[in-house]
Formats: sequence, C-alpha cells, structure tokens
Amino acid sequence: MNDLRARIAQIVERDRTLQSKPGGVRGSEVGTDRNPLYAMADPPASGRYPIARGPSVRADGSVHPFEVREQRIAVDDLGLEIVGRGAADPLLLAHLGLKGDPPDRWQDVLFLDTETTGLSGGTGTYVFLIGVAHFAGEELILRQHLLLDLGAERAFIAALKTEIEPFRACASYNGKSFDLPIIRTRFVMAIRSELTIDDSHLDLLHPARRLWRNRFGSTSLRQLEESVLDDGRIADVPGWLIPDAYFHYLRKRDPAIIAPVLEHNARDVISLVRITDRVARAVAAARTGRAPDHAPAAFALARVFEHTGEMDAAFACYESAYYDGDNTLRAKLALAFARHLERRGEVERALRMMETLVELGLGSPRWREQAEARVRRLTRKRWRSALRTAS
Repeated sequence: MNDLRARIAQIVERDRTLQSKPGGVRGSEVGTDRNPLYAMADPPASGRYPIARGPSVRADGSVHPFEVREQRIAVDDLGLEIVGRGAADPLLLAHLGLKGDPPDRWQDVLFLDTETTGLSGGTGTYVFLIGVAHFAGEELILRQHLLLDLGAERAFIAALKTEIEPFRACASYNGKSFDLPIIRTRFVMAIRSELTIDDSHLDLLHPARRLWRNRFGSTSLRQLEESVLDDGRIADVPGWLIPDAYFHYLRKRDPAIIAPVLEHNARDVISLVRITDRVARAVAAARTGRAPDHAPAAFALARVFEHTGEMDAAFACYESAYYDGDNTLRAKLALAFARHLERRGEVERALRMMETLVELGLGSPRWREQAEARVRRLTRKRWRSALRTAS
C-alpha cells in the first residue's frame, strides 16, 4: 500500500512539474492520455507514422487554430471540354448522379473531398482537412481548409460554412455515404447548423461505376486516374495512414509531415473534376450516336437515357451494347431493345432477335416467359401489318 501511495505521489508531482512550464502548456516532446488532443509515441527509427493512442495534442498560443490554402488552376490546363464551360445541362447533371434541383451554371457547383481523423465516421470522428473547388471565369479555384487545433473546431466549421453557403450544389466521390454525413455531423455538433448543399448533390461514384467497373474492376479515384485519365500517382500517402500522419503533425508541427496529406487531398479534388468531365464527354458522345465501345457501359448509359427521356440516345446505346456484348448481356437488354425497335417500326427485326435468343435457351425461366410473350405479341403485330398491306 505504501508503494502505491508513493507511485501516486510521483505521478502528481510529475504532472505539477509539466503544468508549471511557461504558458501552462505541456512540453512538445511529451505525450499524455490525460485531457490531450492526442497522445502519441515518438516516431520509430523506420520513419513510418506511429500508432496513435488517444484523442490529441492542443496547439500552443503561437499556432493559428486553422488555415486556408488556395491554388488557382487554368481550366485549359485540366483538359476539360464540358465541365466548367458554358451552362450546366440539367439532363447531363442527371447522368452525373444529381439528386435535387439542378444548378444553372457550373460555377454553382462545389467539388469537395474530406480527410478525417478516422475512416469509420461517427460523432468522434473529426474533419481536419477539406478541399473545395469551384469555377470562376477560366480558372478552377481550389481551397484547402486545414484544422490545426481540434479544440478550435467550432471556428473552423463556421469558416467552412461561409465557404459552402454560396453554392447551389456539391459534387463528391462517394460523398453520399461518407463525406456529407460526416460534414453534416460536424456542422450539427460544432455550430448547430445544417448543410445548405446536401439537397443538390452529385455523387460521381455511381456514374463512374456504370461506365468503368466492368472494364477496370476497381473504380477508386486512384484506379481511374491510371485507367481513364492516364495520370497515375507515382507517390501517395495511403488513406489508412492519413489520420496518424495528422496527429503526428499536431505533435511535431513539421510541415513535411502534413505536406503529403495536402497533396493527396488536392489530387483527389482535381481528379474528381476531371472524372466528372470524362463522364460528361461519354454522355455527349452517346447523344450524337457514338455509344461507348464497351458493351456494359453502353447498356448502363442506355438505361439512364431512358430515365431522362432521351430515346434516340438510349436506342443507340442499346444497339451498340447488343452487338458488342456477350449472350448473357444480350438476354439482359433484349426486352428493352425490342421495345425500342417496335417503337421505331422495326417489328421484323425485333421479332428475329427475340426468336433467336429464345431458341438459344438463354436467360432464367422468368425471362424466357417474358421473351416468349414478346414473340407472340410481335408475331401478331406483324400479321396485322401484313393484312393491312394486302387489303
């Protein structure tokens, strides 16, 4: 018992010594799990980021609570053809996954990406870096808001609210599932406010999957940079290391630690803008009859064109997907394609297609029932047409 009392006395005396330092702030080399912003071991000799142990390290009075970094990039340097140029087409925005009222101009869309203190979300996860970009004239303006003191989150979120409020819509990559929910949580917890851009949201993950998942497998931004933009990253900090890198930066205040995270975030936002333009190009090409040469992508576009009421573009994509695809895909799209052929007066062509697929025994029993019903319908329509011609 005496040994325990002695140990407690030593701990109390140590804490008094630490608190007596100038400004009442703990030494920069000391980590603690008592009331910290983050406690962390010193980095190992290997140079890899250390494992974080608890909430975090508060900045001293000489450090600003947050900062905003800005870059201006010419639209021509990004290789954009549609996005950022001219008015925003509401039907095109529907292809880009817009939910909510469409904006009138590309200048009203805010592209964003977040970096957080954890990858699972929840009320204990902070947004410490958010990159936002918008068009102004012939430039893309990228601003990165970096939180330097978790205790100053309220002021940080208030400044971010001022940045976001002027915009009608936002664009993200998987933001519906991650970025926007966590931003909304921080807005509510820090300043008791709601997001103003959540009702009009373009989540580019879904159109990217429609166009490229069957071709490339992965549709992560990094994969699309390599496969679609032909601009892969040579060196990049892995996403799972970013929280530890941030907390290590709070401990050491070495700009070299946070620089790779800032570069990672900037690349994500810029790639989001460029991928948006590539999706828009694919849609514009299909509208002129140049459907994607990859059959699953053409089929996916055809279904969206039907949803937006662009029947000529839908027909071109169905036709391309049918002749370029395998039998499994042909069976999947045949009923819709036959409907388009019938609407265009090409009954004989639709009938031959459906009869061929039925004879091949493709599809599920349910599909074959529907296909045989369509064959009977088309056969009756052909005979009625022949009778009218004969009379």
